[in-house]
Amino acid sequence: MYVDGATGGSGGIVQVKECTAALLRYAKNTNVPVFLIGHVTKSGEVAGPRVLEHIVDVVLHMEGEKHSTHRFLRSVKNRFGSTDELGVFEMSQSGLQAVANPSEIFLSKQHADFDVLAGLAIAVVIDGSRTFLIEVQALCTPAYSGSGTINGVDQKRVNMITGVLTKQAGLKLQGSAIFVNVVSGVKLTETAGDLAIAAAICSSFLEVPIPNDVAFIGELGLGGELRVVSRMEKRVNAVSKLGYRRCIVPKSAEKSLASLDLGGELKILGCENFKEVISAVFQDN
Repeated sequence: MYVDGATGGSGGIVQVKECTAALLRYAKNTNVPVFLIGHVTKSGEVAGPRVLEHIVDVVLHMEGEKHSTHRFLRSVKNRFGSTDELGVFEMSQSGLQAVANPSEIFLSKQHADFDVLAGLAIAVVIDGSRTFLIEVQALCTPAYSGSGTINGVDQKRVNMITGVLTKQAGLKLQGSAIFVNVVSGVKLTETAGDLAIAAAICSSFLEVPIPNDVAFIGELGLGGELRVVSRMEKRVNAVSKLGYRRCIVPKSAEKSLASLDLGGELKILGCENFKEVISAVFQDN
């Protein structure tokens, strides 16, 4: 059943409420699942009266970029379970297919030529209960080419990170236009991606590539310090399973992560501030 948002007035609200209640009674009496399909407004809410969301047991949002074949299924409400889940699907000739390893769609193909890797960094984020590795791209150019464009990250967050790199890490970014992009159109909203954004900007500015076996986890403070984010162990385990050899984390998390069984392949590098990150990642290459 399709539910349209154009239900103006109290009569429309009553109509939607009564129809939904009738379908709910039918579903409970027959044990037949009923799906009500509607559209989402620009503010991210289900169109039409909010009473519809209160009646149903589960509210799911299917999201995706216009020119991408991937779709994300998020649970906004679940009366019988957790909403901390995210389904990743790809549209194929036979319909939507589940993606077994979602990190693959967020990462570009690895290149043997390190020259093309300048300005690329890997962030480890959690959406719901799933861990993803996503690629952050940055480009620093002379300021005459414009003020820069930000895609997939909050503009104010990038401005803050740029200010920290200028003041605390000594990078002279004042004369640069900075472009930041998150691969595959995903939105990077949590602060765990701060370190990867900073590393990508630094890599492009210094024109020094980041090796493709390095991942970054951490929040960047105004003093240039690295801060721990939630579920560090879960993130590091995901990095290890995907074959990365080095993971840059806040120094305060290094001791607790040392007890993890990572098979000896992944090396945890703890850093107090971003100056130490520069030494660990860029000056050793």
